Amino acid sequence: MPAARASRRAVVVALALAVAAAAGLGLWWALGRDDPDRDCAGLRTDDRIRQVLGAAWRSDLPCTALGDELRRATTGERPGVHSLAQARAMRAVVLALADGRGHHVHPDLRRPLAEALADYAADTHAVLALVDDTYNAHSGQQSDAWEDGQGVHFSVQPRELVRAVRGLSDDPTAYALLRAADLRRSAAGFAAVEAPPSDAALEDVVGRAAAPAGAYDAVADDVLRERGADSQRPWRSAALDRFRADGPDPAPAYSADPAGHLTAACLARTDPNDASGFVQLQGQTVCLLNQWSAASRSNLGPPELGVLGDRALNTTHTGRQEAQKAIAP
Repeated sequence: MPAARASRRAVVVALALAVAAAAGLGLWWALGRDDPDRDCAGLRTDDRIRQVLGAAWRSDLPCTALGDELRRATTGERPGVHSLAQARAMRAVVLALADGRGHHVHPDLRRPLAEALADYAADTHAVLALVDDTYNAHSGQQSDAWEDGQGVHFSVQPRELVRAVRGLSDDPTAYALLRAADLRRSAAGFAAVEAPPSDAALEDVVGRAAAPAGAYDAVADDVLRERGADSQRPWRSAALDRFRADGPDPAPAYSADPAGHLTAACLARTDPNDASGFVQLQGQTVCLLNQWSAASRSNLGPPELGVLGDRALNTTHTGRQEAQKAIAP
């Protein structure tokens, strides 16, 4: 009998421990894994963010106000034109986002910070292209924003930028804002190719367009992977809806606005009601190449376009792989 009672007590204790463990796991799941208030507080109390906000910082600053203040601190009145202080602030925000817990960003912060970061598309595009020596030289932890004849810039490590973009991209509109801004930079690169184009110039512009596109493919893949099947389609549709809405309407003629023409032509290929819309995004650089060749009358034949198209797909794949490494835990 004593042995039987001891056995029953052992079972009761084991059950109690199991219940306690389950409760603890549930508490971690509910509070630790995805706690928006914690995500907001974590960013708000980051020393880099406190320095960016200066006198506007408060320990009880609501998340909506925090997003508005950070957008105000990082952008100016003219799109794409920034002071050194604003670029320095944007760099600090990106680094703080990159260090965030599990890529989590408070929902109220995703869109305003994406709007601010999209205003730096010239910089983010160059960082994700992976081949710009100037941006690589300014990407270290102790580096700073800088100014040259083209304006004011900032840089970070590509993996840091990818992690920041991933955190913002849980909001499909934020993702679309950032990706559309990058597409416009790629289109501008093609539009700037001088005629007759050299092989080196074409290979360079294709590579600089394809690697960032691959990074955005990887971000979308990870967002969708973390969602259940039922919530993947709404995110994808919302992103593609916004993505297409960012295109010029009506599409301008190539002679009037080459970059706008190319952007509109490739945005028009995406269908928010069709899962293949994202497949078409993964062929974004090939679309730009073909549209540019036709509109600019480059006289590139099928063999040349085939070789460049293969380079675009291979470089997109490389950009995607590098971004996947950055996103991985």
